[in-house]
Amino acid sequence: MPMSRKEVTIVAYRKSTLRKVPPVTRKYARLLGELESILRKGKNLVEELSRIEFESQALAQARERASVIANDDIRYLGKERR
Repeated sequence: MPMSRKEVTIVAYRKSTLRKVPPVTRKYARLLGELESILRKGKNLVEELSRIEFESQALAQARERASVIANDDIRYLGKERR
């Protein structure tokens, strides 16, 4: 029966433990540790990118509104001169 994502945990190995295991197992354990680190950094980036994307959309909308207001002001000024 396959395990769900939440059930899978990767354990950090101590150097003393890694010294006792065969070389291939040691390399595999280090690779798993690096993978865990990369996944953790990726999770942190998702939150950061989400915030940046939200702020970017808000800035684009604010610029669009400012452009519309500026165009309306220019049209208004043009009517006054006539």
